[in-house]
Amino acid sequence: MNKPDNKSDPERKSGQANDQQFWRAMRQDTPANANEEPVELSTDIKDLNDEERDHRRRALRSMLAASEARQKQMLRSRPPTMAAGVRVGIKSGPHKHKLGVIQDADYIHSRALIVFDHEPDGHWVEFARITSDDNIR
Repeated sequence: MNKPDNKSDPERKSGQANDQQFWRAMRQDTPANANEEPVELSTDIKDLNDEERDHRRRALRSMLAASEARQKQMLRSRPPTMAAGVRVGIKSGPHKHKLGVIQDADYIHSRALIVFDHEPDGHWVEFARITSDDNIR
């Protein structure tokens, strides 16, 4: 069963750009000759000639670039942590543009208890309305 796509057009285009960047990184430093054999990484490097070492080096660089691209993509798409003590801002709703600190998180109801600056009591705010405090200023 397919999940509905909740991404807006700008988010989808951004995701497509990130995918293109990922695949460019995958192709980076790959051998120019498509007829070359796959690199055997388990053999001892002392048994390889200069050309085979160079080919192996390019393949390893390509794998490293692909791994780094995947890690960057994962970090970009990860939502901010809703942990106690994290400073956040509110991007919409009755507390719009206020800054505060998370005291507790209710993952069942998708909300966080936030104590706003200069207010003694905390307020429950939906996760969707919370952003990092850098995005409010």
